Amino acid sequence: MPLRRPDVPSPPAAGPRRAGGGRPPATAGRPGRRRRGAVVAVAALLLAGCAPTPHPATPAPSGTTTVVDGLDLVFLHTMTAHQERTLAIVRAAPQRVREPRLRTLVAAIDATETDEVAQARRWISAAGPDTGSHRHAHPDPGDTPDPVALLRGTPEAGYDAALVAVLVPQQRQAAALARAHLAVAVAPAVRDLARRIDESRTAQIRLIAALPVAPPTP
Repeated sequence: MPLRRPDVPSPPAAGPRRAGGGRPPATAGRPGRRRRGAVVAVAALLLAGCAPTPHPATPAPSGTTTVVDGLDLVFLHTMTAHQERTLAIVRAAPQRVREPRLRTLVAAIDATETDEVAQARRWISAAGPDTGSHRHAHPDPGDTPDPVALLRGTPEAGYDAALVAVLVPQQRQAAALARAHLAVAVAPAVRDLARRIDESRTAQIRLIAALPVAPPTP
């Protein structure tokens, strides 16, 4: 009588493999974006203890274009001019910052406001030719020293305090501008930008106030 082999379950079928074996490589992101994302993530952790829970950005529906006009356009021109001044301040001499948390915050401000300015400029460009009616310039009284020149001339030992004295009023004004626009914003994306600027700058001021450097007078 012939012997029968016991039924042995077949091994599960292997999934498709790439030629040469091994798993397909992960898609590599851009190094600059990875570094910027890491800086912003670290700053978010620093701000977590002193900021309200931020609302996520409101994504525009797929295929739609943000159209800005009127007061939204005035706000974007005003805010981008203000942010360009902020970027000049944080880029004056970042290597002199001694307090690690302040150094991280400075890098995060640079990354965040660079992105915000780029987005605002895309909206401004889509709005059509600039007639100059929406331009904004910061007043420059003759007896007020240029903050960027002041920071560049500050020695390393006093740089943190000098930076805080310049940066806090700058971010306080940004928050006030954004908060004022929330009541009159028309485009949802611009309103969302204003809300995020208000929340993030307010959180930055609170963080700076908790750092062991000489705070400015409110």
